[in-house]
Amino acid sequence: MLTLAVAACSSSTASTNDETPVGTLTLGAYTIVIHQEGAAVAPGATSRFVMKVSGGTPTTVTGWIGLATGEGSAKKVATYDPKDSDFDDDVVAPTPIPAGAQLWVEVDTNGKKDVGAIAWKK
Repeated sequence: MLTLAVAACSSSTASTNDETPVGTLTLGAYTIVIHQEGAAVAPGATSRFVMKVSGGTPTTVTGWIGLATGEGSAKKVATYDPKDSDFDDDVVAPTPIPAGAQLWVEVDTNGKKDVGAIAWKK
């Protein structure tokens, strides 16, 4: 007889072995430390970016993979995770991924928006 046990994990319980540091962005008053969880960025695939924000709490954090204009990209509002005090953003890469594409992050605080970009690591 075969017994199989399956355990679910969230970003708060996941091993850091599948987490890759991406870097830090400073947008307005905010400093955002970004990590990438799981699989590599690929055309049409979803990649999770975890963003730890310091310097206050923005109204929303939005991410996308592509160019500054967002043309051809799906912008995704991140979900705040109160267990980890971070924002989790499941971003879908465009098909094809354009040359020069980066991870773009927009923080919005009551209508004031700051935007920046950083290269993903995998």
